[in-house]
Amino acid sequence: MKFQVIYADPPWEIKKVHRAVRPMQIEMDYSVMPFEEIKALPVRRIAADKSILFLWTVNKFLLSAPEIVEAWGFRFQRMLTWDKGNGLCFFGFHHRTEFCLVGTRGKWDMYPHQKTMPTLIVEHTWRQHSKKPEIMYENIERFGSPRIELFARSIRVGWLSIGYEITGNDIRTDLQFLADLMEV
Repeated sequence: MKFQVIYADPPWEIKKVHRAVRPMQIEMDYSVMPFEEIKALPVRRIAADKSILFLWTVNKFLLSAPEIVEAWGFRFQRMLTWDKGNGLCFFGFHHRTEFCLVGTRGKWDMYPHQKTMPTLIVEHTWRQHSKKPEIMYENIERFGSPRIELFARSIRVGWLSIGYEITGNDIRTDLQFLADLMEV
């Protein structure tokens, strides 16, 4: 059984800017991964022949993130935008958006279950750093199952959730084990 829906929010290698000491930078609240290590994850080995990927990224990696979509075995389709309502100001720009790239593998129906998914999510609720909007899960769930969340920070019913905050393991170890298990 391979996964039809893959949802990932990688720990991009960026530094967190602490507002009280701007412009000094401090470390993120979690371990980050270099771009090439994210790209090398064996995601294609756990993806079903007909599957869909939702991959979060930020402005800094917007132009290179499609490389990860392709390396993981998917074809880039479109981008969703999340307007968080808050964010930091750099170089005269208010960074209050994050992006979710959508990639597909195999043939997909144009309108799963006759419902559409918005390409703009507006949610101005303060939340823990990097925690994504709940509506994303609700929209993604109608694309089928089985579903997996990579780099998950909490367990969600109906999903296999893996990430350091859940398993205590490096994601590379968990994904390699899962990929090997699926090929047995």
